[in-house]
Amino acid sequence: MMRFAWMMAVVACGTFAHADWPQFRGGPAFGHAAKSTVPLQWNNDTRVAWRTSLPGSGWSQPIVSGDRIFVTTAVAPSGGRPSGMMGGVMSLSTWGMGSPPSEPIEWRVLCLDRATGAIRWSKTIANARPKYGKHASNTFATETPCATADTVFAFFGATGTLVALDHDGTERWRREFGAQPTTNQFGTGASPLLHADATGAARLFIQLYNEENDTLHCLDAVTGRDLWKAAGPKGTSWATPIVWDNAGTPEVVTAGQGRVTAYALDTGAERWRFGGIDTSFACSVVADADGIYFGTSSPGSKAPAYAIARGCAGDLSLAKGQTSGGAVLWSKTKCGAGMPSPVVVGEHLYFLDKIAVCCDKRAGVEKYRKRLPGGSTAVGSPLVVGDRIYLLNERGSTTVLQAGPEFKVLAENPLGSGDEIFWATPAVADDALLIRSTAALYCIK
Repeated sequence: MMRFAWMMAVVACGTFAHADWPQFRGGPAFGHAAKSTVPLQWNNDTRVAWRTSLPGSGWSQPIVSGDRIFVTTAVAPSGGRPSGMMGGVMSLSTWGMGSPPSEPIEWRVLCLDRATGAIRWSKTIANARPKYGKHASNTFATETPCATADTVFAFFGATGTLVALDHDGTERWRREFGAQPTTNQFGTGASPLLHADATGAARLFIQLYNEENDTLHCLDAVTGRDLWKAAGPKGTSWATPIVWDNAGTPEVVTAGQGRVTAYALDTGAERWRFGGIDTSFACSVVADADGIYFGTSSPGSKAPAYAIARGCAGDLSLAKGQTSGGAVLWSKTKCGAGMPSPVVVGEHLYFLDKIAVCCDKRAGVEKYRKRLPGGSTAVGSPLVVGDRIYLLNERGSTTVLQAGPEFKVLAENPLGSGDEIFWATPAVADDALLIRSTAALYCIK
């Protein structure tokens, strides 16, 4: 009976209430918060409802479930904060590449009161010296947790620990997948994905794409046991998978080293794949009822972007020299963003970092390409609130764009002190915007 009641709480979150933000990018919302009324303008002196200092460091997005906010963090005895973009790139001794730290790290899940920001509890999940290092700009707590009405799931790729806690911090179950070795010891970043449907099936997806293996685990969210596994060629990816309704067939879609692959939600059987991409993914893909869209960029890549129509199946890879064909509506270069995930609003697709690129989603025709104000890159993914697009840059300034085929800046909103860095994706909770920095969590409303 207790298992049934807990499962019904999970299923109730299958179509998430707009009041909650239960996983990375809002889960099936893909960064949309259509019913929210978050402010258009703010700064340090206006609209800051509360600011809570956080121990340690982490780039995980805050998530919201009921009256609670959950964040993860990694605490080192000597303190220390991640570098910004240029600080990481210009790390002269290692070119930003990591080596294992000499001191232990304490991995924690924090629960905050949604109304006041007060820390209700802090739960230590692991305490050990990491086996692998990380990029100077990354953290050891970059994976965003996810939550149901009474359970929070947190994954730490540095140890390979996945844990399920109730909302008071009591452990329900855990899995140990082992430390994840990534390219050049850049560290990990792919978040767990929670999916629930009306049949009572609640699944938790853990993507372990690294330098030793490439496995997608589908777990029973109640017990933590594997329902199925899908393996492919090894290669690091930092992208979080999504669940997409492909013309009536639910699929889980992953972005890996040089490829995007879709699996049947129930069985893990491969349904389609697209290969030949010249780099891996640090950003996730996005989808709507008409298709699935993705783009990526890294040093040395051509920053490709692609659109694939609904109803696709099989090997969709393009032959050399092709830019479209079959289910592939279009492809183009010099378009994909590095780390912020794209968003689609109506008929338009947006790739955003230092540059804002807007394309027609069906034909790929570029509507505009404009440099964003502030001169600083964005790392966290954008949010769509009604007909506005919110993009936070690493200096703490949020640019608000009008959605549509014309470039229009509605507001620029500075936040934080000069030494704070903002890489985490913001979250939405009704009329509040939650913004995380290297030092604190802010509530804007």
